[in-house]
Amino acid sequence: MSQYDQLEPRAIWDIFGRLSAVPRGSGNEAAVMTMLQKWAAERGLKTKRDEVGNLLVSIPATPGHEKAAPVLIQGHVDMVCEKNAATKHDFTKDPIRLVVEGDWVRAEGTTLGADNGIGVAMGLAPAVDRSFAHGPLEVLLTVDEERGLTGAAGVKAGFFTAGRMINLDSEEDDAIFIGCAGGRDTRFVLRPTQAKAPKESAGRKVVVSGLKGGHSGLNIHENRGNAIKIMTRLLRAAAEELDVRVVAIDGGKMRNAIPREAVASVVIPSAQGRAFKQRVDALAARIRAELEGIDDGLSVKISTVQAPRCFSRDASRNLLNLMAAIPNGVLEMSPAIPGLVQTSSNLGVARTEGAKVELVCCSRSSVMSVLEALVAQHRALGELVGAEIDQPAGYPGWKPNPRSELLGAVKRQYAKAFSREPALKAVHAGLECGLLTEKYPGLDMVSFGPNLHGVHSPDEKVSVASVQKIWTLLKGVLADLA
Repeated sequence: MSQYDQLEPRAIWDIFGRLSAVPRGSGNEAAVMTMLQKWAAERGLKTKRDEVGNLLVSIPATPGHEKAAPVLIQGHVDMVCEKNAATKHDFTKDPIRLVVEGDWVRAEGTTLGADNGIGVAMGLAPAVDRSFAHGPLEVLLTVDEERGLTGAAGVKAGFFTAGRMINLDSEEDDAIFIGCAGGRDTRFVLRPTQAKAPKESAGRKVVVSGLKGGHSGLNIHENRGNAIKIMTRLLRAAAEELDVRVVAIDGGKMRNAIPREAVASVVIPSAQGRAFKQRVDALAARIRAELEGIDDGLSVKISTVQAPRCFSRDASRNLLNLMAAIPNGVLEMSPAIPGLVQTSSNLGVARTEGAKVELVCCSRSSVMSVLEALVAQHRALGELVGAEIDQPAGYPGWKPNPRSELLGAVKRQYAKAFSREPALKAVHAGLECGLLTEKYPGLDMVSFGPNLHGVHSPDEKVSVASVQKIWTLLKGVLADLA
C-alpha cells in the first residue's frame, strides 16, 4: 500500500486520486465529468448537466434530516496546467503523478490540481462518509473556472434549489472568506512589420527562468518576479543604445498565473554581441538584487540562434514599449480592509505566432468602477500602438455580508472544533460566488478550504492535516444546518 493510499480522510483522498487520473485542464473537462457522473450513478445519486457542462450531484439527507433546508456545496473541476521546463507531461492525456512528502501532497513536476480538485473531492465525500448528520445536499461542480469563470457564468436560475452555499475554493484553513474581487482580461494583438534581418546581423536567444510564479491574485502582494516584465526590461535596456530587433517573445501559459519563464529571440548587429550581453547581464544582476529574499531563483541566459527574419526597428520598439507600459503588480490597497489588495494587474501571457504577437493581461479589483478605469487604461495603451484589443465582459466581485446566518453557523462550528474564532477575510481573487449571486439574488454564501501553497505553479501542494481540519469543519457545519 502506497503512502497516498493511507491518507485520511480516505473518502476525500480516494476521490481526489480519481480526479488526478483524468486530464482536466480548463476547456478539457468532458472526460472527468463523465467519470464523475459514472461515480455518482454507481452510488445511486441523481445528477444533471447544464448547457455549458456544469454538473449537479444530489446527495440525499441522512435519515431523520430529510426536511432540513438543502445546502449547496460548490467547487470547480478544472485546473491550471503548468509544468517545469524539464518535465515531460501531456496535460491532455497524462495523469497527475501524486507524491506524498510528510504533511504535504504535491505533483511530480506539474501543478497538482488541488485548486480546486480537493474542494470537489470534499464536496462529494458526504456521499461516501455517512458517519455524520446532514440535510439534502446539492454539489455544484463547475467547468472552466481558471480561464474566466465561464462555467459559473453559464449557470441558469433554477439549476439548483438551495438558498445557502459553501464554496470550497479557498486556501487558508484559519480563515473564512466572505468576499472577493471582480476581474476582467485584456487581450492585445499586434501585427508588427516583418523584414529580412539586416546584413551583418546576429541572432540571440534570451531565456528568463527560475522564478516562483504563482496565483496572480493570491500571490500578487508578494512582489514575485514576472518573467515577461523582466524580459521586457532587459530588452528595452539593451535597445536604448543598441539596434535590437525582436524576432519572437513567448512567456507564461495562463493569464491568471504570474509567469515563471519567458523566452525571446532578437537580432542585433554582429559587432554588438558583446555589448548586448554586458547590458543584459548588468541589468539582470540589479533585478536579482531587487528580488532578493522574495524570488531568489532568477536565471538569465543568452545563446546564439539563427534568425533570418525579424520585426522592424520601429515595430520592435512599439512592442517593447507597450509591454513596459502595461500596469503590473499591486496598484492599490484596500482602504477598508487592512492588508487586502484592492486593485492589481498581471501580464500573464506573451505569445508569438509568425507575424502576430498576443499579450494577455488579467486585472482584478474589489471596486468595480476602479476595475473599469484600469481596463480603459489598457485599451488606451493598446490604441497608442495600433493593437487589436479584446476585453471580455469579466466577472463581478462578491460583497461581504458579516451578518450572514450561514456565516454564523460556520463561526460556531469553527470555535467549537478549534477553540478559537476564525479570521474573516475577503480575497483578491475571483471566486464563483459573485457570478452565482447574479443568478440567485439573496444566496447566502461562505468560502473556506485547506491550506494550499504555490497554486497555479508546479510548486503547488496541499496539507494533509489541513484537509482533515476543514473536513471536520464542513461536517460540523452541515450537521449544524441540519
